[in-house]
Amino acid sequence: MIQNNEILVMDKVDFSYREKKTLSNISFSVRKGEICGLLGPNGSGKTTLLKCINGILNNDTGSITIQGRDVAKLSREEIAKLIAMVPQELNMVFSFTVLQTVLMAGSARFGISGIAKKDDCLSALEILEELHIEHLAERRYNELSGGEKQMVLIARALFQKAGILLLDEPTSHLDFKRQYVIMELIRKITREKHLTTVMTLHDPNTAGRYCDRLIMMNNGCICHQGLRDKVFHVESLESVYGMRINMGYTDTGAAYVHPAYEQ
Repeated sequence: MIQNNEILVMDKVDFSYREKKTLSNISFSVRKGEICGLLGPNGSGKTTLLKCINGILNNDTGSITIQGRDVAKLSREEIAKLIAMVPQELNMVFSFTVLQTVLMAGSARFGISGIAKKDDCLSALEILEELHIEHLAERRYNELSGGEKQMVLIARALFQKAGILLLDEPTSHLDFKRQYVIMELIRKITREKHLTTVMTLHDPNTAGRYCDRLIMMNNGCICHQGLRDKVFHVESLESVYGMRINMGYTDTGAAYVHPAYEQ
């Protein structure tokens, strides 16, 4: 039974690339204000799952609904009003400024002209200021560092004003400090703006610290899922990654894991 506060619901979703099944019987739901982390080894289907949610790929069977609306029946414009995607990177052919790059994310609501108005520019600048990157507004996106680009992509997603935020490896290629800054930011905006956030992650410790709900995948299937404290355990992680794992605890009682190497 789907509850009213479950914003994103996947029900028995299968997907295949040609003859190869990539996702099998995927069912889970995410609520407003939650961060859901997709964990699993390379090739487990995490990014494919995000693309199905975003309607880029069409699932073979099952359903994906957002606030009760079937994604398969929505136009790209309708999807853009509901879902904002933050890719690992955005390759820009032309040398747009940061402000222009953010404004392009609002094209679905600019009307027939497709041109941003003064209020749209002010709104985009406010988001850049909120993320403390307003000084980058006139910089060329292609000239930014990896961390700066990631902040701009998050600004684009916020400018879309969608209720669901999808992120594909948001901390990839970032240094230690920037990883922390980005994840703290994602948690902050998810809570304050009441978003439903789903992200793929490679590092279990990042997931264990920042995610409210975890979906652990392998070979296109969900192995374990549930609230973080229910599934972030040695047994579940060992079964997903196929390796021995030790768990420790910080001074504040937070759990962390590391490989259990033989001496």
